[in-house]
Amino acid sequence: MSHSERPRLTVGIPVFNGARFLAQALESVLAQSWQPTEVIVVDDGSTDQTPEILDGYRDRVVVHRQSNQGAAAARNRVLLEAQGEWIQYLDADDYLKPWKIERQWTECTNPDADAILSPLLEERWKGGKPLPIHQPKDEGDADPIVRWLERKNPQVAAGLWRKKSLMRIGGWNRSIRCATEDNEIYLRALQANFLFAWTPTAGAVYRADWSQGTFCHRDHAALFRTELSLLDRMTCWLQEQQRWTGRRREAAAWTYFRVLREIAKDNLREAAELYRERQKRGLVYPCGPKATPSYRTLFDVLGFEGAERVCRTANLFRPLEKRLRSFRREDVGMRRRETAS
Repeated sequence: MSHSERPRLTVGIPVFNGARFLAQALESVLAQSWQPTEVIVVDDGSTDQTPEILDGYRDRVVVHRQSNQGAAAARNRVLLEAQGEWIQYLDADDYLKPWKIERQWTECTNPDADAILSPLLEERWKGGKPLPIHQPKDEGDADPIVRWLERKNPQVAAGLWRKKSLMRIGGWNRSIRCATEDNEIYLRALQANFLFAWTPTAGAVYRADWSQGTFCHRDHAALFRTELSLLDRMTCWLQEQQRWTGRRREAAAWTYFRVLREIAKDNLREAAELYRERQKRGLVYPCGPKATPSYRTLFDVLGFEGAERVCRTANLFRPLEKRLRSFRREDVGMRRRETAS
């Protein structure tokens, strides 16, 4: 779309105890080549240095403070307060390249789009230090529903979202508080027939794995049970609308299998019952990277629960086997040194 058609645009940043990276997020927004109409930060009850950092930006940023209600509630506050026709959401621990908004807008060729999406850049961390930024290879399907089923849609910062379209589907779901808010709003957007436009240049940087202290890192079970409920909502809708295709069935089965294996780590009997229920409906079977040839052999003989029990036992012994191999290497090295001397 042309420069002359630039609409008003709001950048919205929800933050809860985000002092570590908040300043970088704000500076990346204020450095945009296309300056937004406004920058709104919703402080969702922070107890760290976040309020003090925000005080330093009061001449350039609109700050709203509220009691802690979760990311979805904070994003809804942005949605309600925004004066812009379009919204760029940005989590407080992520940041934007200086040209992200302008390039994404000018690369879009569809003026009727409800959302404009682009690839996402990732800054992964290891040992408390950032690794070089990279762009994951996009192997997602052209079918937006298959992309959703395979969890290939980008994190929300990679998009520009039309405000009235988000308002039409009711904004963000406040009952979702486990890092699946993005998947849930994509689900409702697809069911509302949102028109998604794709642009080629990645400009939003998602900072991954820098902290293990978030709610979902602490509550593995809640994350994957929520994922399962979203999958059930989508598959039921596809069946009701008679919109199943072979490719969509395959993508659903792949993700169901992965999610149920994750649930099995916390409660195997529950996962086995959930598996049986969805197997009867033809929704799941061993497929995808989680279904290795050896796993499929176990599954054919023992079923889901039995295969998971064997894998759990193998995982318990794996650290011991690794330790024993290390001892053997040390012993061999010691004997060689004794022989040499």
